[in-house]
Amino acid sequence: MRYKVLVTGLLVGAAVGIAVRRRQGEALGGHHGRRVPVETDDGVTIDVDVEQPDDPAYAVVFAHGWVLNRHSWTYQRESMPADQAMLVHYDQRGHGASTPGPPDACTIERLAQDLETVLDTVVPAGLPIVLVGHSMGGMTIMGLAARRPELFGDRVVGVALISTSSGRLAESVIGRGAPVLLNRLRARADLVDRSPALLRAGANWPVTRVTAFGPKARPHHVRFINRMAASTPTEVMVGFFHGLMAHDKLAALQVLNRVETLVMVGERDRLTSPAHARRIADALPGSRLVVVPGAGHMLGLERPEIVNNALDGLLRRTGLKT
Repeated sequence: MRYKVLVTGLLVGAAVGIAVRRRQGEALGGHHGRRVPVETDDGVTIDVDVEQPDDPAYAVVFAHGWVLNRHSWTYQRESMPADQAMLVHYDQRGHGASTPGPPDACTIERLAQDLETVLDTVVPAGLPIVLVGHSMGGMTIMGLAARRPELFGDRVVGVALISTSSGRLAESVIGRGAPVLLNRLRARADLVDRSPALLRAGANWPVTRVTAFGPKARPHHVRFINRMAASTPTEVMVGFFHGLMAHDKLAALQVLNRVETLVMVGERDRLTSPAHARRIADALPGSRLVVVPGAGHMLGLERPEIVNNALDGLLRRTGLKT
């Protein structure tokens, strides 16, 4: 049975785990666990961060979005049951502390292979896995479903797809308008990458504010995401933009019918609109669709209590958390 949920303000107080601090001056992204460098077969080093109890019952693996890094999950990391779960956060290739690969490797298929390598290297055999992906990270999970369908229903028992798409992004407003601008940036990559301080100081702040957030964005959240975007090399940013435009994994969604699946989107998401989430949910009759009023693309930052509550529900539906 399909559950379609329109979240209201009543859920805002349903925080899971520790309370999320919402003060204007709060520090974001300061969490660090055990660092595990994972080498891929094409020479990239994926920077992985692991936290785990002595005897974990399951693993939760987080895959972040385009031009972000693992710290974008800061509020979700705080809410996870660290006494039960092995928590795995990693930087996608070319993002954060992970090294970039060759330009032709900026594809969802390559990211899916990286995720497979992370799982095989870091998560002990036999430990059930829940995959949580935001934006490009959700597409990475779809890519893994296409690449290794046998993992789902066996090793992978739950999936959360947050603010993401199964394809057809090239038909969107950003897909039609951004390529020319990004290709111009790529032509000036050396200059742009020599001036990250300018971007971090706020030169692209309005763009981040309008495209990535809903109307009630908190300035310190915008600055936090803006710094991540400014730190992403231009070649990586443009390369993966084209990878996102080429992404088409609608057929692979059938694999996710084997597992508990959560689909979430902000009502005001300008990058992966609710139409993309509904398309995913339509392909997954047993999934739970959550549309969050007033929120934009950075759902985990904008509405952390709602996202954390939904992730807690996913863990309970898998039977991993009681």
